[in-house]
Amino acid sequence: MSSKFNKERRDVLKSGCVLAGAAAFVSVGGSGKAFAQSAQSKGVPKLGDAFVHAEGPNKGKDVIAADVVLGARPVTAIAKDPGTGALIAKDGDSSNATVLFFRVSSDALTDDTKDAAADNGVLCYSAVCTHLGCMLTDWDAEKKWFQCPCHDATFDPVKGGENTGGATCRTLPILPIKSVDGKLVVADKFIGYVGVKRG
Repeated sequence: MSSKFNKERRDVLKSGCVLAGAAAFVSVGGSGKAFAQSAQSKGVPKLGDAFVHAEGPNKGKDVIAADVVLGARPVTAIAKDPGTGALIAKDGDSSNATVLFFRVSSDALTDDTKDAAADNGVLCYSAVCTHLGCMLTDWDAEKKWFQCPCHDATFDPVKGGENTGGATCRTLPILPIKSVDGKLVVADKFIGYVGVKRG
């Protein structure tokens, strides 16, 4: 009788622990689905995607390696599905698919950037600031740094997207690219998480 009581008590306690654990999981993670999601944010460029100019006189045209001039202001572009031509987006927002192309001289490529670069030193970085998620629209022409208009975070494309000033935040994610028939396309997944990574 005593052992049956103890077994039933243990079973009730086990059930309670399972329920408490599930409740904690849901309250922390929001849902079981959130825990199972990929470590990368949604709506980012994927293998084989091409790019179109996001602004300027070439807006909407394919980005080719020749469009990215050595040491000049970066080219802002949005990834597109090469099959459909549709811009990559999450819920209609192309922020995570927006990138900055920048060309450095071949001898300035580091171990961190060499394998990610396309023809003649063209590099590709996320255009989303890792501080609070603003778009990197400013440019420090003297230092050749990407700059965030929100809190002045700066990133050095020559040093693998290192955070060099302003708001302290993570290194800017770099996207390995290659040139296919002159067009710049995604060669591999992002190295680093796109956008703000919490926790």
